[in-house]
Amino acid sequence: MTTSTHREQQIQQLRELITDIDCGMLTTTDQDGHLHSCPMYKSGDISADGAIWFFTSANTQKADDIKRNQQVNISFTSADQQRYVSVSATGELIKDRNKMQEQWQPKLQNWLPKGLDEPELVLLKVNMHKVDYWDSPSSIHPQTIGV
Repeated sequence: MTTSTHREQQIQQLRELITDIDCGMLTTTDQDGHLHSCPMYKSGDISADGAIWFFTSANTQKADDIKRNQQVNISFTSADQQRYVSVSATGELIKDRNKMQEQWQPKLQNWLPKGLDEPELVLLKVNMHKVDYWDSPSSIHPQTIGV
């Protein structure tokens, strides 16, 4: 099995784990070194390069945190299915109108009423490095996907 095939399988496995989970909790490190978390609505599917995309404003604490320290974590939970996913990653802020149009979903209008014309709108690209997940009520040990 080639490395790229293995990576594609890992990304597909993660897609299946979070496909029905729309929101995740993004954790960044603030200027004082404290952890800060906020909910994020994922935009679309995981891309072929293993990135998860979110819309945000460039004028937020999370954006400032990521500019200082790109290390982030995003966690997804489906409590009714007893599935928990923790993604260790780096975050990258991207202002690319074409990519924004590609990632836009009508559901996002709830949080971004002006759509793609929101002032200071940027994409947050979460580049995954490692994924730990628990998907069974009887398992206390995580399984790992090295992306």
